[in-house]
Amino acid sequence: MPCPWYRNGMCTSPKLRQPSSSVVSPQRCMGGEAEYRSCRFYMDPPSEKKRGGLLEQAKPAIVQQLKPSPPIHLLSTKPVSKCPFFKVYSYSGGYLAQCLVLNRLLTRSEVELCIHHWQTCPLYRSASKRLETG
Repeated sequence: MPCPWYRNGMCTSPKLRQPSSSVVSPQRCMGGEAEYRSCRFYMDPPSEKKRGGLLEQAKPAIVQQLKPSPPIHLLSTKPVSKCPFFKVYSYSGGYLAQCLVLNRLLTRSEVELCIHHWQTCPLYRSASKRLETG
C-alpha cells in the first residue's frame, strides 16, 4: 500500500507548504510501510477515514464531483473572498476554492484574483445581474 500522503505523483504531506513532486521518491512512496515511514515528510494521518490510501476529510459530495488535482487546486491557507459565488472546502490537509458561477474548482492564481478583484470580475457582474432580473 502506498504512503497515505502520496497522490498523483505528488507528496501532500501536511509538513509541506503545498504539494510537491520534488520530494517524491517512487521507491519510497509506493513501497511498503517501513519505507515511507522513514521519510522525513511522513507523519501519522489523523484518525479520519482513509480511502484508496489517501487521507480524506469528510467533505461534501460536490468536491468529489469536481475532481481536484492537488498540484493546481490545493491551497495551504484558507482563502477568504467577499464574492458571494466563492465557496471553500477543506480537503486533504488544505483547502479548495470553487467558483459557483463556473461550477468548477479554481486554480491558485484564480483564487488570488477572486480575493482581490472579485467586484470587477465579469462573472460576478453577470451572475449578479441574472439574480437581480430573476
